[in-house]
Amino acid sequence: MIRPVIVLIAVLSNAVCFPASAQTLGRRGPIVRQVDHILVESGDSRALFSFFADTLQLPVAWPLADNRGYASGGLGAGNVNLEIFRYADQKNSRDVPQSRYAGLAFEPYPLSDALREMKLRGIPQGLSEPYVSTLPKGSQGVLWTTVTLPSFSRPGMSIFLYEYSREFLKVNVRREQLGNRLMLNRGGPLGFQSVKEIVIAATNLQKEKSSWTQLLGKPTPSGTWRAGTGPAIRLIPGPSDQIRELVCKVESLDRAKIFLKKNRLVGSATSNEVSLNLSAVQGLIIRLVN
Repeated sequence: MIRPVIVLIAVLSNAVCFPASAQTLGRRGPIVRQVDHILVESGDSRALFSFFADTLQLPVAWPLADNRGYASGGLGAGNVNLEIFRYADQKNSRDVPQSRYAGLAFEPYPLSDALREMKLRGIPQGLSEPYVSTLPKGSQGVLWTTVTLPSFSRPGMSIFLYEYSREFLKVNVRREQLGNRLMLNRGGPLGFQSVKEIVIAATNLQKEKSSWTQLLGKPTPSGTWRAGTGPAIRLIPGPSDQIRELVCKVESLDRAKIFLKKNRLVGSATSNEVSLNLSAVQGLIIRLVN
């Protein structure tokens, strides 16, 4: 009679453990809160930064300045920041400067929770890299921490988690302040409101779709992945893995077209959208829609 008792105990144990396991799986949460900033590497960072800040009148999140081997400046684009940067050893082009979308920084839910969730999902992660400098109160401390996502990054595209220390910056407060400044200025001459989509080209579309679903959950009915109030991610087939373009929302497409035509900044235009002249933004593809 000993053997049947052991079997019965094992069965009961499994019955008890199963709901607990299911409950644990049910508590699994999201990894990414939203896209925090889009990295733009520029052949002439000062000229490009000035175009966005002065001509298009996007609010400055942080001024363009040299910092430990690279020049960086940030601009508020409604629901996300644009970081324009150039490495210090890269001289500004005097001919036709070119820029490219170099990467995405995702704001995680508390980083420790996000890393634990990524491990559960089997998503590879790089090492946590804290950036130490002077905090606003004057002491030395961590300003932000980055964790690379190697299964999403490519030679020309860096994808990573990016968490600010609350002692350095309350990111939700800054994002709201920048959004309010943009709104008070009526979005500048374009009537700029937000970045609607980040379009990423992929050489292996099905594989990339699976990876992004693992990170951000199921796509929307329109085929995009959206996290929070930030830009959506849209994948398209392409000859190389890269961030291809930004689709931005404006208050009035007619108003935007009038400004762009007046200043000879129109790239192409249809009844549903208009793009900025590539030469004005150093080769970046930026489409405007209602």
